[in-house]
Amino acid sequence: MNNKYLHKKNGDKKLNVMFADFCYYNRHTLASRYTPLGIGLIAQYSLQKLGDDIKVSLFKSIDKFINEAKQNPPDVVGLSIYYWNMAQSQYVVKKLRELFKDDVKIILGGPSIDSDKKEQYKFLSKTFPSVDALIVNEGEVGFYSILKKILSNGKKTFDSPIDGVSFLKDNEVVVGKPVGTTMDLSTLGSPYLSGLMDDFMHSDYQPLIQTSRFCPYTCAFCVSGKTRGKLRGYPLEQVKEELRYVSKKYADRPHHTMYMADENFGILERDVLIAEEIKKCRENFNFPQSVFFYNDKRFTQTSRSVIEVLGDINQYGLTLSLQTENPETLKAINRRNVTEEEIDSAINWASNLGIPTTTELIFGMPYENRNNFVDLLNRSINRGFDSVLCNNLFIMDGIELNRPDHRKKFNIKTKFRPLGTNYGKHDGNFIAEHEEVVVSTDTFSYEDFLEIRSLNFMFYAVFSLNFQKWFFQFIRYQNIPLSDFFSKFVKPDRNLKWPKGYLKFLDDFKKAVEGELHNSRDEVVAKTKEIFEKNGNDVGEPSRINVNLGARLIYQESAWVKPVLLHHLNEIIKNDLTKENQNLASSLISLAERERIDLKNISERKPLDL
Repeated sequence: MNNKYLHKKNGDKKLNVMFADFCYYNRHTLASRYTPLGIGLIAQYSLQKLGDDIKVSLFKSIDKFINEAKQNPPDVVGLSIYYWNMAQSQYVVKKLRELFKDDVKIILGGPSIDSDKKEQYKFLSKTFPSVDALIVNEGEVGFYSILKKILSNGKKTFDSPIDGVSFLKDNEVVVGKPVGTTMDLSTLGSPYLSGLMDDFMHSDYQPLIQTSRFCPYTCAFCVSGKTRGKLRGYPLEQVKEELRYVSKKYADRPHHTMYMADENFGILERDVLIAEEIKKCRENFNFPQSVFFYNDKRFTQTSRSVIEVLGDINQYGLTLSLQTENPETLKAINRRNVTEEEIDSAINWASNLGIPTTTELIFGMPYENRNNFVDLLNRSINRGFDSVLCNNLFIMDGIELNRPDHRKKFNIKTKFRPLGTNYGKHDGNFIAEHEEVVVSTDTFSYEDFLEIRSLNFMFYAVFSLNFQKWFFQFIRYQNIPLSDFFSKFVKPDRNLKWPKGYLKFLDDFKKAVEGELHNSRDEVVAKTKEIFEKNGNDVGEPSRINVNLGARLIYQESAWVKPVLLHHLNEIIKNDLTKENQNLASSLISLAERERIDLKNISERKPLDL
């Protein structure tokens, strides 16, 4: 950079600023592409502050980004990074340096940037050794501060501290004044209303809307947990106008879901008014037909009102994400859950209104063990949750549990697995993302992991895919703990005579679980590259075991499902299973089978003979 960028008013060219939030484009990622709201907001603020001194552009596609960069070399690049595009971003940084050497300033921001100085040093020296700086927490102020210094004197941009920014100088991290979450949202316009996001609204991107910022909860397993600050909302009238604008744009695509990017929608009293505006948009523009959001973890009266207002367009009803209830674990991860009374009250309230209830749990947490996690699974069922989902803890940049001292303290051991079909090639270079999952701790062995992973699959199959949902409702009302039944299902006595198809399914499941786990990221890259090349330079089937084998269990294994389920039922209840209940269980299994339609072989269903 040089003095040609001093100011537009002197007749010099604009500073070319390119923003990117990369994603993967293949047949399996269609539903996971979102409008780039994060970089849109930073670009919006930069334009508000610097006006004609800069030119901005937004990108999701590596192809479009690189092509544009070659035609119009950027002066500054801002990349939003998270675990799902880390490898893509590393590749692009390397490509930019090959193309433009030091003539481009490369800035990173996003959830993966830690507030810990040691983690920032690792990022700047090892993970992204070619970038110029990191934006910590919210990006608007930090990025604007960098642009302002470049416009003043580009050669000395990183000679002195910059507010909200970290960079390396003489192999030391220079940290500017923390700006945290202090952005005055009343001064930040909407990138939707300004037209910045229009290029992403005539396509398959799902719309992201943010009405407030900051999460007051400090969970150590979440990227938001490291942030300290103040909860703030955008101007209410601006939010309403933005909702109307987006809804009009998507009126011809009602199948899309509106995703609320708030970390706790329903935490502010005014969120009820926002929910009412969303409902009006549906009535006036036929969009949205479906809204996804994370409700406030405390689930106050405001949260209830929001859910009541949204009604049937609320995609997942009421979700109380308990994650864990082990006191030692809650302390270790800096979390405080709702009380037993609050849980019961919320479930009763939702049940009376016909609203489905869900809880999400995480296994592999510090101090969690096999027994207390299984107890929590059973307790969640007994409380009356309609759906219980359990997820494997995974470690990523930007969360406190990823820091070396936390890993060492809890003896966290991990393995690596592919991240869905987030892989592909660009210009002959193979790129792949990964997840780093926790497979053991001081209190949780690898054998425990494999057992809970099996339960995780069964809970997903039953509660997310509705595998034999009527039969398992029957099991619940027989007071049989679902985890007990699931454990017997996935680990039967092999001395007994079982259908060959059943045993093969279980063997395939175990092989898939252990086969997707690797000892290093390099192994993940090699494996996905092998799949890609075997498929003629295309992605294979999604590596999500729960989805793949859950669908197989439902659609391809019906020959043995009924006798196996009934056998396990008889083994558990033994002499207490009446003939009437046995017939009822058998009929419920048949009912579930008739509910499924084989789209490849559509035929008329015979009436169920009860």
